[in-house]
Amino acid sequence: MNEIRRSININANPFDLFDKWYEEAKIREINDPNAMNLATVDKNSRPSSRMVLLKSYNSLGFVFFTNLSSKKGIEIKHNSKVALNFHWKSLQKQIRIEGKAKLLNNKEANIYFDSRPRESKISAWASDQSSKLISRAKLNNKVNEYQKKYEGKKIPKPVHWSGFRVVPQLIEFWQDVPFRLHDRIEFVISGKKWKSRRLYP
Repeated sequence: MNEIRRSININANPFDLFDKWYEEAKIREINDPNAMNLATVDKNSRPSSRMVLLKSYNSLGFVFFTNLSSKKGIEIKHNSKVALNFHWKSLQKQIRIEGKAKLLNNKEANIYFDSRPRESKISAWASDQSSKLISRAKLNNKVNEYQKKYEGKKIPKPVHWSGFRVVPQLIEFWQDVPFRLHDRIEFVISGKKWKSRRLYP
């Protein structure tokens, strides 16, 4: 059901506005309010997209983690220009982001890796993400292998596992309005300042 709501504030700071909408999503979105679509392109300019999880954000950008040898990791290495999209159906809102993905430093990646559940750390070692898997049994065997290897030991971060910070150059806020008269505000970075404009639905 569409609800009566104010128009998006064109004079807002985009990060303050993101924070407000994200906090609302954490309360009202049923599953994974931090889920975002990540779009990349390969060396032949063919696009691909997938859902990843936002793990942190601030005025510097939006952070997610991955296997650097995965499809998205390889594509980002080739072309760091990416796009993100948050779609919160329960809020009838979405946020679209365009920017550059920058590899996190090893300290940041290690801090997050150490905070992960032990099983997730094992999976980071066992999965050759995006590579061909002959059988599920082979993956299970690799999981068992690493469980034995690190039994009673601290599990280190694999060299091939890290994170990216998407530094935004454009952030668009969209909210549903009846009869396709949606409310859209686009913020574009210019130097160190954000310039905003309202868009037609």
